[in-house]
Amino acid sequence: MENAIQVNIPLTVSYNALESVLQQQLVGMYIPRPEDGLTANPYAQVLGVGITGSKAGDNIVLLRVQIRILRTVLKRDKVDLYASVAMAYDNATQQVYVQQFSMESATSSGFYNTALEVLVNKVAYNQIIEKARIDLKPIIAAELQKVNTQLEQGMELKGLKLKGAVEAVGVQDIVPKKDGLSLRLQAQGNLEVAVHDLSSFLQPKAEEV
Repeated sequence: MENAIQVNIPLTVSYNALESVLQQQLVGMYIPRPEDGLTANPYAQVLGVGITGSKAGDNIVLLRVQIRILRTVLKRDKVDLYASVAMAYDNATQQVYVQQFSMESATSSGFYNTALEVLVNKVAYNQIIEKARIDLKPIIAAELQKVNTQLEQGMELKGLKLKGAVEAVGVQDIVPKKDGLSLRLQAQGNLEVAVHDLSSFLQPKAEEV
């Protein structure tokens, strides 16, 4: 029977690794993005990005975006905005991505905060959603290779020995933790199972009174 066996593979991607990719994708980005053939006159430019764990809810991480305001009225060298971000996973592309967010500014000016929040949450929303995608294909491929190397030699479990290969991989859960994003991979494949210790499967005998 095809894909008769499923193997769960825990995987944790550190926030430092996620942040490094987001820096590459977002730093330097202008808001709004200049259109081809038109003179660029953006409101702001992204200077830095940070990501940490959050206690706000399931699949939530804390995202910090530092921007430089370029327009005269609101011009500032550096402003930090923060958001609790919902993360999701696309099994088709094997990418972790920002599902939705709402940035908040905490300067001393209520007017300035409102203007910045409109700028990022309205003008730049689609740009950030489009860019904030992290490709996990190389990481997943490496983990799958480790499992298949073990299966090729024979993976010993309690009372069992598995041999074969797994191919299809899907992510079942995403759980933000203190030090990184934890994913549970489920790999499917054709495996041979050899039982060499039936005692492992027997129920312990009830003690006689």
